[in-house]
Amino acid sequence: MSPEPAEITLREVYDIVQELKFELAHIPRIADDHEKRIRNLERLTWSLSGIATILGAALSQLITVLSK
Repeated sequence: MSPEPAEITLREVYDIVQELKFELAHIPRIADDHEKRIRNLERLTWSLSGIATILGAALSQLITVLSK
C-alpha cells in the first residue's frame, strides 16, 4: 500500500508566502545598514592611509635634518 498523497491548498501556500514576506521585510534595512558601515570603514581606511603617508614623509624629513 502506498501512502496517500498530501493535499496542499492554494490558501495554505498563500498563507506561508505571507508569513515569509513578513519575516523577510526587515532584510533590506539590514543590507542598507551594512552598506553604510562598509563605506564608513573604507573612508576611515583611506583617511588613515593618507595620514600615515604624510606622517611617514614628515618623520623621514625630520630624521634627515636631525642626522646632519
